Amino acid sequence: MIGCFGKIPASADFVSLHGALPEVAEFDRWLQRTLVDLDHSEQWQARFDELPLCYFSFVSTTGAWLLGGVVSSRDSSGRRYPFFIFQLVRVSDGELSAHTLAEVFAAQIKPLLIDAAQGLEVALVFRRLAALRPWDRADLALYQRVHLKFLDDFELSDIANALQHSYANLHGLSLQARLQGLSASVGEARPPVVHFPLPAERGLKRPVADFWCDWWAGQNNGQVPTVSVLVDDFMHPGLLCFASRHVATAYRVLTGGLSCPSLLHAESGIECPDVRTDQPLRRLLASLRQQGTSA
Repeated sequence: MIGCFGKIPASADFVSLHGALPEVAEFDRWLQRTLVDLDHSEQWQARFDELPLCYFSFVSTTGAWLLGGVVSSRDSSGRRYPFFIFQLVRVSDGELSAHTLAEVFAAQIKPLLIDAAQGLEVALVFRRLAALRPWDRADLALYQRVHLKFLDDFELSDIANALQHSYANLHGLSLQARLQGLSASVGEARPPVVHFPLPAERGLKRPVADFWCDWWAGQNNGQVPTVSVLVDDFMHPGLLCFASRHVATAYRVLTGGLSCPSLLHAESGIECPDVRTDQPLRRLLASLRQQGTSA
């Protein structure tokens, strides 16, 4: 099911298409908390307006996934509030490569999010949403296979090379050492949110985002991030992974008002001979999980 919720300049009130779904209401409450959290800072309105367009993966308490994009917006009276477009996904086995799955959908809704926030009429927003095709089971299975192929065909050194275009201080050995260091610190401190860099290259951005989510699951007893936010920043795209729906600090992290652990700043960890940059990512994940179990 595809819909939207939030505020746009073309309406004096909230705009909603399937916004009454419990999963949508739950995600909206999370957004409300992030907005209240940002409101504690000075000049929060200017900071809110400057936020980049983001894409989200939200696992609701019902077990369903809500995937989509969110943009800073306001109603016709200038009252600020996010506007988001979503697609609801129900999976029986819990396996979902959310960011890879949403690649085409994200490309479809990005111009609509921007147009809506710039004054597109509500009827036209609904009409363009109605033209989108929702995913079916074949799509879910296909994109899961695509992600597994990525894990088999790519190595950590490939990710490091792709990241160097946006993050010049990263290279294969540095990334491996930092990933092991982050693994140790996450295991000890259990931070509520962690930041990961993403390649700017379109074909790698989302597969790498799902790889980081897989890594997160390996550090958290197989539990994927309850909320993950892909920050669509042109120069420095990134991924925020949240341990819980109760952690609603996304906007403050994005505006620089709150720091969080990041792979970019992780101290080098202890070398493990079973964790190498020249092995497929799927094997690397298995080695890291084994390392975590043995620790």
